[in-house]
Amino acid sequence: MTARRAAPGIAGLVAAALLVVAPGSVSASPTTAQVPWRWWDGAAHQLTHGLADPPGVNRDDCRPSARHPVPVILVHGTGLNGGNSWATFGAALAAEGYCVWAPTVGAPPGLGSTGGFDSLTGASAPQLAAEIDRVRALTGAPEVDLVGHSQGAIIASYVTATTRRDAVRTVVTLGVDPARSGEGPPEFVTEAFGVLSAETAQRDAEATLAWLGDEGVPFARGVWYVAVVSDYDELTGPVTAPVVPDFVDLRVVLLQDGCEVDRSGHLTVLASPRAVDLVTDALGGTHAAAGGVASAPPRCVPADGVVGVLAPVPLR
Repeated sequence: MTARRAAPGIAGLVAAALLVVAPGSVSASPTTAQVPWRWWDGAAHQLTHGLADPPGVNRDDCRPSARHPVPVILVHGTGLNGGNSWATFGAALAAEGYCVWAPTVGAPPGLGSTGGFDSLTGASAPQLAAEIDRVRALTGAPEVDLVGHSQGAIIASYVTATTRRDAVRTVVTLGVDPARSGEGPPEFVTEAFGVLSAETAQRDAEATLAWLGDEGVPFARGVWYVAVVSDYDELTGPVTAPVVPDFVDLRVVLLQDGCEVDRSGHLTVLASPRAVDLVTDALGGTHAAAGGVASAPPRCVPADGVVGVLAPVPLR
C-alpha cells in the first residue's frame, strides 16, 4: 500500500512531441497490438492530425457491452488535454472493449487545447460533471468510472464527492497523493499566468475545504478508489497510504511492488504497461476477477522516468 499527487508542465511534453516524425495509420478502434507505448504519442498525434483525438477515445457512437457496461472517463492534468494525455490508456482500454472518453477541462479562454489552468469550481469541476451527465445520457449507463492523472485526479475526486457520487462507481488516480488530494489543485495552478483572480482562487480554496466534509477526507461513501503511485514520481516522491475512516473503500498500489524496473515518473506513468494493467484490473478488465483481483499478473517492463518504456511491450 502506497500513493501521491502533483501537476506537470506542458513544455517537456511539447518538446518531446516535436521530435516525432510522420504519423502512422491507426484504426478508430485500436487493437491490443496498436497501443502506443510512448508518453508523448498523444501530443505527436495531435500535432500531426490537427489536434484530433487519438484513436479509441471520445467516440460518441460507442455503446457499452455486457462485458464492460460502465463507460470510462479519463481526466488529464495541468497544462495538458484529453488527447495528449491519454493515447496509451485510451487505446488500451478501447482494445479491451471499453467505451472511453477523454474531455479537456479547465482550459482558459483562448487556450482551448491547454487545460487545467482555469478555476476548479468555475470551470474544471462543472465541465467534468457535465461530461459525466453527457456520457450517461449517450450510453444509458447509470454510472461511469473515472481515471484521473495529477490535477485530473483531484478534479475527479472532487466532483465525485461533491456533486456526482451517485453517478460514479470507481475513481482510479495516477500521480496523486490520496492523503493530500483534498488540498485541491497545486498552488502554482492558482497563480499561473494570472489566469485566476484572487477572488476565484479564494473561492476554490474554500470549496476545497468544504469538500473534505465532517470526516475530513476527500472520499465519497460507496465509491471504490484505487491510487496507483510510483516511488519515482518526481513531483510527489514516495508516499505512505493514508489512514482513512472505515467507510472509505481505498486501495493504494505501488507501481514498483513486484516490478522495481518500472521507474515511471509523473508523466511517463501515462504510458507504463504496468500502470495500464493495474488500472484495467481496478476497472474490472478481462484479467480481473470479481472484486478487482487480477487473475493474471500485470506486466513488468523496464521504464525510465524521463524516456518511459525501455523494452518491447509484450501482450498481456
